[in-house]
Amino acid sequence: MRSVARRVGIALVPLLVLVVSRVISAICVVALGAAVVFDARVERFTAGRVPSEFVKRLDVDLAGRYPKVTGVAHNAGDDLPAATEAVAYGVDAIEIDVRSVGTELFASHDAQVPLLEDLVFHGPSLRDAWQVAQLRNTVLLHLKESSPRYLSEVRDFLATRPLRRVILQTDDREALLTLRRTIPSSQRLLLVLKAGELGRLRGDEELLGAIDGVSVREGLLSEGAQAWLQGRRLLTFAWTVNDERRMNELVARGVDGVITDRFDIMRLLGDRDERAG
Repeated sequence: MRSVARRVGIALVPLLVLVVSRVISAICVVALGAAVVFDARVERFTAGRVPSEFVKRLDVDLAGRYPKVTGVAHNAGDDLPAATEAVAYGVDAIEIDVRSVGTELFASHDAQVPLLEDLVFHGPSLRDAWQVAQLRNTVLLHLKESSPRYLSEVRDFLATRPLRRVILQTDDREALLTLRRTIPSSQRLLLVLKAGELGRLRGDEELLGAIDGVSVREGLLSEGAQAWLQGRRLLTFAWTVNDERRMNELVARGVDGVITDRFDIMRLLGDRDERAG
């Protein structure tokens, strides 16, 4: 009886292996299917391309223009894993918010509790954020302060870290005038937060001579405003653009840069060097 049972057991082993393998395969298929439904980014991991549902909403007439637009990962430098993921997606540039804590520079957006920001809300050091961001050819630094000491610290930091393209953006007029003298190799963008600021810029020849362009809230960038900026040969960066229809509209007008949270948009506008090769 024991020998019969043993033979039966041995005979069942291949069947059990087959059943288990089928179950595992079914689980994997279901998991992958769920990921495809609930996370469009899975297509990038499985096929290395922009998700098909996103591609369908692109404008084929703009295919030649997309690579000419600088895609910037919005605030990605404030979080090292996010910056690393953006670099992996082939973004053109990483945006880093720069603020000071004591005598050190950190990568951090505005703190939620101002009285505690110097103690608990600062992010990674600017040095560490730069290590990731400089893997791309362009780094955009959003300067959150404007004191002479702070601007000197930024200047000293950049002096030892050459990069093909460094963009500095701030809404502070005097800081931009200073940066023109102290960091002339950078591209300087006036950060436009309100509609009236574009109107004031038109009459400020001194400031116009100190900047290379503007970084403007996308809702403020009308067709007329963009045409005027282009007429002045000023770079135009729009933020934060997370809608592909709006992105297509801006690209069609000739915008120079798009700051976005969307990895698929980053991928579309990024990897210029890889595509050229």
